[in-house]
Amino acid sequence: MTRIVVAGAGAIGASVAYHLALAGGGDVLLVDAGEVAGGATSKAMGGVRQQFSTAAEVRLARDSIGFFEELGPPYFHQVGYLFLATT
Repeated sequence: MTRIVVAGAGAIGASVAYHLALAGGGDVLLVDAGEVAGGATSKAMGGVRQQFSTAAEVRLARDSIGFFEELGPPYFHQVGYLFLATT
């Protein structure tokens, strides 16, 4: 049996380990110095928004919604986005 060690349990490392296990990649071990998703991943809010400064960024964000919706649960769940502003 193939043994695979994935170092780093952030968003990318956890995803790699998960998909390797799903694909029957062998015995997959996910290791991290801290908690799962406890580093930079824990600071990301994971939002998909359309408020950007360039038309290209707005188009990319708008077009990406379809991609994320195709992923469906457990990978994507649309809950909305709210900006608060003062003048």
